Amino acid sequence: MRTFFLIVNPHANNGKAKSIWQAVKNELDSQNINYSFELTHHLGDARKIASSYVSELSAKNQGKNVLIVVGGDGTLNDTLNGIKDAKTIDIPLGFVPSGNNNSFARGIGLAKEPLSALKQSLNAQEVTYYDVGYYQEMSHNTQGYFLNDYSVGQDAYLISMLHHKKSSKLSGKFHLKFLSYISALFKAYMDQEAFPVTLRIGDSYEFFQHSYIVNISNQPFMTGRMVLSPEANATDKQLDLVVADNMNFFKFFLLAIMVYFRKQWRFPGIHHYKNKEIHIVINSLEFGQIDGEELPNQYFDLFFKTIKYPFWIDVQSIPVKERH
Repeated sequence: MRTFFLIVNPHANNGKAKSIWQAVKNELDSQNINYSFELTHHLGDARKIASSYVSELSAKNQGKNVLIVVGGDGTLNDTLNGIKDAKTIDIPLGFVPSGNNNSFARGIGLAKEPLSALKQSLNAQEVTYYDVGYYQEMSHNTQGYFLNDYSVGQDAYLISMLHHKKSSKLSGKFHLKFLSYISALFKAYMDQEAFPVTLRIGDSYEFFQHSYIVNISNQPFMTGRMVLSPEANATDKQLDLVVADNMNFFKFFLLAIMVYFRKQWRFPGIHHYKNKEIHIVINSLEFGQIDGEELPNQYFDLFFKTIKYPFWIDVQSIPVKERH
């Protein structure tokens, strides 16, 4: 019999995850599921909790335990990196999406409704392997894992602004969030200067002198509904790289509008690559983000690759209608 351990971020989605957690807990209790849980209180708690939990698992119980995250993409990212910090086993992961964006859940077809997503984990009989991205930053001797994307430049800056921007009840009522997006988009273009990028894929090198966006994606969704790399897939064992070079305001604005509405064109200056391993060097101070979490302005010397990770999720166990 499986034993479930849940890492719960009740503060996700501006505190809305608290009621989601209560519904999840009631469902687990009603089914007499063998589980325990721990709540996060501060940024980074999920990473520490996951590392400690996996480190303390006995060899006898290692194959019987599943870790389920109730929270957003940031909590899931922290949990994954915490498991890897322990350097013991890759414990299977389940996910009940409870954040603002839930990009990874969208990318793999996890149900939008939390209890349906919980069902997809409880129904699982074996692990399903999905790709996750691994990065090693040579300049600062850091490394880690991501589920959605790692980006540098305008899209990272744009995501940061949207992440911090508080939406008013009026904008939500009259569907004016698009105007906030346009406002942030204009600021991102005005504030971001072009930067040089050196790219190595295999034995081939590419050089870009006036880049604005460098985005490495593991699955299509960047943040919520935004799709920059529609061909990205968390099961193809490859990463998708998009470099936007020589972008004037008209091209950048038009590309961003198409991204917002999930419609992609082949713009001049948009370069797309797909590979298992990617090396990128950016010798200027630029803004970055990982799975929606900000990075400080820094130089980048990045090596990327994909690895397989076990998830305790059976996406197909509930009908498509229930997933949406």
